[in-house]
Amino acid sequence: MFEELRTFVDVAESKNFTKTGKKLNFSQPTISQQVKKVEMFFGNVTLLTRSANSKQVELTAEGEVVYRRAKEILALLGQTFEEVEACRHQGEERLRIGASETIGNFLLPRLLEQYAQRWPQVVVEVQIANTRQTCDALAEGRVDIGLIEGRNIHHNFRRIDFFTDRMILVAAPQVAQRVPGFSASLLGKLPWVTREKGSGTEQYLRAFTESNNILVEHAAVCNSNYAIKEMVKQGLGVTVLSQLVVEGELASGELVELPAHKSYSRSFSYILPEGRACSPAAQDLISILEALGER
Repeated sequence: MFEELRTFVDVAESKNFTKTGKKLNFSQPTISQQVKKVEMFFGNVTLLTRSANSKQVELTAEGEVVYRRAKEILALLGQTFEEVEACRHQGEERLRIGASETIGNFLLPRLLEQYAQRWPQVVVEVQIANTRQTCDALAEGRVDIGLIEGRNIHHNFRRIDFFTDRMILVAAPQVAQRVPGFSASLLGKLPWVTREKGSGTEQYLRAFTESNNILVEHAAVCNSNYAIKEMVKQGLGVTVLSQLVVEGELASGELVELPAHKSYSRSFSYILPEGRACSPAAQDLISILEALGER
């Protein structure tokens, strides 16, 4: 029933079965079946109704009660998971980090080298996913701290920015020659390679193209910054990536930065559950993150 309750809560918050299906990577019939199981569990009551002239759904009076209690149950299960894990690792200092892909693959390794030198006794576990999945892991108690680059999708988190990242438009040299200066129309006609929805990089790529009035006609979608970078190096398209991701290729000439009408930067943030005590191991990492932001 844990998975069904989580699905019901997500539908209640998004007010849309399709959005929940995309977020959880389930088909819409699967989402409907899981919600139906929750309704059957509580006596075959109707928990959601479709709004008039709208694709959105609304909670019934019974649905409001189940939603409120389901949130409490899921939070309690998350805390229980943490306590069980603490028993398993009793006497061992441990830090579980959830990180979105750009941070986890291109910034966090440098920080963990410094962390290991200062606190060698701490066992570090890293889970790399996109921003949305990282938020879910923190909400469910599967990580102690989250490092994200996109919008915070849970409202019961404290979010603190610690690093400013520059997003840049890049292409292979042979592709860059086709756009000698900034031209929104020419850029729109080129093939693009982008991240999946739910990724912080995808959110900022969309904002970048909109602020530069670029209407992308064709885009391939990939869930890995590394794969996107390799595709762009082969001349298969252009993309917007973090400067951290492509700094080596820019230096070697394998990729070049294309001019843009408006530059774009974003904040990397760490997130913590509101009201939950921060572990000493997590606080040690926070001190390194905050020192990075002061440079």
